[in-house]
Amino acid sequence: MRNNYVMVDYENVQNIDLNCLKDKNFYIKIFIGTNQTKIPIDLVLKSQELSGQVEWIQINGSGKNALDFHITFMLGRLTERDPTAVFHIISKDTGFDPLVSYLKSQKLLCKRSDDLSLITSLIWDEKLSLEDTCNIIIQKLILNDKSRPRSETTLKNYIKSHLGLKEALPVIDEVYQKLFDIKKIKLNSAKKIEYNF
Repeated sequence: MRNNYVMVDYENVQNIDLNCLKDKNFYIKIFIGTNQTKIPIDLVLKSQELSGQVEWIQINGSGKNALDFHITFMLGRLTERDPTAVFHIISKDTGFDPLVSYLKSQKLLCKRSDDLSLITSLIWDEKLSLEDTCNIIIQKLILNDKSRPRSETTLKNYIKSHLGLKEALPVIDEVYQKLFDIKKIKLNSAKKIEYNF
C-alpha cells in the first residue's frame, strides 16, 4: 500500500478535520506561520491521537510565499525518499499548481486540494498505470470502509466518481476487473461484493 503525505498550508486553510485519516497510511505535516500562535484545542487533541502520523512545522521567518517554499522543500525531500507515494498539498493557493503539473510529468502522484476531505479523490490521468489507478481506488475504499459499494453497478459508479470521470470510459471496467484479478474483491453467494482489505 502506498504512503500518502499531506502537506497543509495552515496559513491558508484552517478548517482541518483529521478524523478520516486515523489508522491509515497518511502522514500529515501541518505548516504554520511564524506569527500563528493560536491553534484550536480540538485540532491539537486530534493530532495527539494520531501521534506519529502528524507533525507540526513552524516555519522560519516571514515574507511573501515563505510558507509555500517550506512546503515545496519538504515535498522535494519526500519525493526523493518515497517516490511511489501519493503527495497532497492542502492549500487554496493556486501558485502550487504548476509544481503539481511538473511532478505529474515526472510520473509522481500529486494533487492540490483546498479541503482536506477531498484528498482521496482523483482527477484520472490516462498516463497513470492500471495498477496505480487501482491502488488509488483501494485507498479511497479503505478510508470509506463503513460505506463501501456492494453491487457491480454501485462500485463502477464509485470508481467513475472518484476518478473524476464524466462518462463511462473503459478504465472503469478495467479497474473493476483488476480488483477481482488481484483478489481485493469477490462476490458472495448473494452476488454482493465483499472486500479483502
